[in-house]
Amino acid sequence: MSNVTYSTSIEEIDKRRQHETLPDKNTEKEQSIMIMKHLDRLNTQLLKEYSEGIFFINCEGDIMFSNEAAFKLTGNKHKQKSQQLTALIHKSKQQQAQELFQRALKGEKVHFSTTINHKTKKELHLYITLIPIIVNEQVAGVYAICRDDSKEQERSNHISQLETHLKMEQKLANVGSWYYDVTEDKSYWSPQLYNIYGLNPGQLFTPSFKDVLQFIKECDQKRLKKAVTEALLTGESYKIEYALVRPNGEERTVFEQADAVADEQGNVIQLIGVVHDITESKVITNELKQKEQQFQTIYNNLDAGIWSVDVQRNKMIVCSNGVSSIYGEDAIKFLEDRDLWESFVHPDDKPAVEKAQHQLQKGKTIRQQYRIYTKTGEMKWVKDRCIPTLDENGKLVRIDGIIEDITAEKKYVDQVEYLATHDHVTNLPNRRKFERELKNFIRQMKKEKDSLAVFYLGLNRFKHINNTLGHDVGDRLLQRIANRLKKFVTPDVMLARVGEDELAICFLSLAHINECQKLAAALFQEIEKEITIDDFSLYVTASIGISIYPHDGEDVKTLLTNANLAMRRAKEIGRSDWQLYSPLMDSETYKSYHLEKGLRNALLQDEFFIEYQPKVHTNSREIDSIEALIRWNHPEWGRVSPEDFIPLAEETHLIIELGDWVIENVCKQLQQWGNQGLQTVPVSINVSSKHLLKRGFVEHVQQTLARYNIDPSFIEFEVTESSIIQYEEHVKKVMDELKKIGVTFALDDFGTGFSSLSHLKDFEFNTLKIDKTFIQHATDKGKQQAITKSILYLAHALNMKVIAEGVETKEQLAFLQKHECSFIQGYIVSQPAAPQKIAKYLKKRFL
Repeated sequence: MSNVTYSTSIEEIDKRRQHETLPDKNTEKEQSIMIMKHLDRLNTQLLKEYSEGIFFINCEGDIMFSNEAAFKLTGNKHKQKSQQLTALIHKSKQQQAQELFQRALKGEKVHFSTTINHKTKKELHLYITLIPIIVNEQVAGVYAICRDDSKEQERSNHISQLETHLKMEQKLANVGSWYYDVTEDKSYWSPQLYNIYGLNPGQLFTPSFKDVLQFIKECDQKRLKKAVTEALLTGESYKIEYALVRPNGEERTVFEQADAVADEQGNVIQLIGVVHDITESKVITNELKQKEQQFQTIYNNLDAGIWSVDVQRNKMIVCSNGVSSIYGEDAIKFLEDRDLWESFVHPDDKPAVEKAQHQLQKGKTIRQQYRIYTKTGEMKWVKDRCIPTLDENGKLVRIDGIIEDITAEKKYVDQVEYLATHDHVTNLPNRRKFERELKNFIRQMKKEKDSLAVFYLGLNRFKHINNTLGHDVGDRLLQRIANRLKKFVTPDVMLARVGEDELAICFLSLAHINECQKLAAALFQEIEKEITIDDFSLYVTASIGISIYPHDGEDVKTLLTNANLAMRRAKEIGRSDWQLYSPLMDSETYKSYHLEKGLRNALLQDEFFIEYQPKVHTNSREIDSIEALIRWNHPEWGRVSPEDFIPLAEETHLIIELGDWVIENVCKQLQQWGNQGLQTVPVSINVSSKHLLKRGFVEHVQQTLARYNIDPSFIEFEVTESSIIQYEEHVKKVMDELKKIGVTFALDDFGTGFSSLSHLKDFEFNTLKIDKTFIQHATDKGKQQAITKSILYLAHALNMKVIAEGVETKEQLAFLQKHECSFIQGYIVSQPAAPQKIAKYLKKRFL
């Protein structure tokens, strides 16, 4: 045995192991000793020169010896007794190693890969061969020959990863690969190619070219067959798109590309190709083509024009048909001359357009509207949007734009703006427009340190014209007045309708009172001229209030409010009057506001009371009847004039409650006078149209009379002509019902409204009262005296009782006596008095 030599190969060791036998000994102990000696000899001669790690392991699995290479692999000398080889192996692999070791002990040569724990605590991949040691035909131990398999394992893992990545990439890209070996007539398909064809990648065969053709749509089979045949014959590559039909009937579109591989003689020996499923991309491509076609259609048929300019080349590179349509010039002309469009811009708009162009250099998109003159000379409004593109250095390199013809839109907007800012009846600016322009005027006057005046015109009794003659006549009347006043309009004067019967005029550079007076007089002169509409001759008066900037206000709201206050004061004073605003008017407005607020509580707080004024025979001065006059004793303002609170009551509808209260208290007073044994006379009560229209008014009067046991003939209702005009039929019905029970009616303030003989005839008033305005001028020779005489004559002719109101002087009394006015009322006889004083008058009977 000492002359035996060993090679370094595992195979040689294995062969020698099979032929060697050890001396036959009688005991296992002696046998083990001989094995150890044998192993020592092997260790000396073989282990030192062998490059792979070798372990000698006994049947119990203990490592008996290991060479230097084994130490390098494991980092252990393995001199410890009873050290197991399996202890070096990773826990997860120990069970497998133990099972394989048992197979080696049974005489089987075993190969396996495993992982061991290196002394440095790193995992090491080993390839181990277990070779049984046969002694006397029995396994006495095992050689464990180990090789570092880490690099091989890394290469294997790398190849596996590459294969996995390739499969994933093919799957994600929906690309399958194949090759065809011509010499062996064999094909290979990647898994993704199976998927593309709708086949199972796990099937046991690779489809042949003949198999493939059956999946190809019939119309494409010849083309594919021709391409493959030519590639095999000529060695040329090919590219082809075709449709295939999967086994489930689904149709897919693919793109195939293949290259030929030839041998040294130029014979094709292989075809290598890829198949790309382009179904979805084909759909997208088709959609893009359709959209491109749609875009081209829209691009060429848009009303808007699309253009683009290459700034660096100073050339227009895009110009759609829309540009040509807007300008009336061929698109080719714009492509030839980039600046041609500027010649079409309206001269007045050129500065603004050119100024806006500078913003493009800063990269700012500009939007502008301006006018152009087309090639035919037609003026148009256009809306232009310019979008700049800058390079990386911030330099303008391109401008893209869209231009639209907005002429029709502009006209519509202007029309809407006109309708929104002008009165549809007079075509004058409305309040909104007036306030906006007044704001601009104020800004201008402030800058120029100048003044302006606001004239607020209120047309008197315009509502009565609407109510009596109809709104059509009222509208035409307004139009006539507006046309007359337009003669005052200049660039420095603005006229507007700011209310139903209100106009406003703004005069720039006007502040002197004399100028205001002259203008007011001129306005009155125009307004008060006779206006004939249809068969009606109309005379209109106005009241004017004036406020001046900056003295009476420095903003629109204040100036208009103050001018309106002044106009209302002018109305209170009389017709055809004008008033400059005064701060005192604010206090009166404040009072009016609080009166209206307090009016609601006045009835509850017993702040109202009644005074009575006698009406007597003109000659004898015997009391004929008395008039009930409501009074208000305000806790803060004292006695409030009926002229102040009656209009407020009319506006707030409290007039009905006040009327009921007066009727109730008059009946109560008549009862008290009767209970005192006084000879009572009829009492007249002023009643409004709203009260007459109240549902159940007749029943309420009857119930009140009955409650106080008052004869209806002792009640007379005074109504004004203006209160019955709008609801003539209903008012007449109420009057007739009350007349039937004995109540009488008087027509109050005759001659001040729209006096009509038909009203005297149709309503059959018992009494006619001549307004005090006629009585005040009755002694003046002129129209007023003539009218008064005519009214007296008319009343006598109609056999009506006539009463003259407001008689204050002996001259007025003498005039009335001369013209046989039967009854008078006024301060010449008695002022309104309390019930106690009237009781004394009733005892006397004569005043």
